[in-house]
Amino acid sequence: MSFQRAAANITPDNWIHSGVLVLNASYEALTEIGAERAVVLLVSGAAESIANREPHFPVRSKHLEIALPETIRLLRYVHLEHRVFVHDESRATLAGVLRRDRNRCGYCAGWARTVDHIRPRSRGGPNTWGNLIAACAPCNSRKADRTPEEAGMRLLWEPKAPNDIEKKQRRIWKSLSAATTPGTGGIRT
Repeated sequence: MSFQRAAANITPDNWIHSGVLVLNASYEALTEIGAERAVVLLVSGAAESIANREPHFPVRSKHLEIALPETIRLLRYVHLEHRVFVHDESRATLAGVLRRDRNRCGYCAGWARTVDHIRPRSRGGPNTWGNLIAACAPCNSRKADRTPEEAGMRLLWEPKAPNDIEKKQRRIWKSLSAATTPGTGGIRT
């Protein structure tokens, strides 16, 4: 999701697409969200504005006017488990690669039960997220101990490390929405 960062670009037609930094109650940065979601968190009492956009940009409703925030802080602490940063050079497992690729062959998109080393292990290819791709048995056999270029095969996508931040973020929003009392717009205590 891409948000606007420059304040000069904000207009009444596009303010809703601007990004707002979300801090935990402990002032640790969590993520960036859309301005519409940030306004909902402010109005519902789940967050407070830490820094407003400059120049001032008012967001108005029939009964309320607030300044468009640049940074908000959640009023209740959201516990996050220790983050292990996974990158393309991190070690990967067979089950993890099959799950990431949804059991689809990276060469033909058929059903895959095996994993292929893009740069073969015999040539120093590592067991990393960036070097492993799900492969069906026929494609894996056809490629054998060669690179995809040598085998005349094309990868359908570039293998990357999985990004579970979005999954964690959905869990946070679900937790926050479960904490609001229907009809009052407030947080249950």
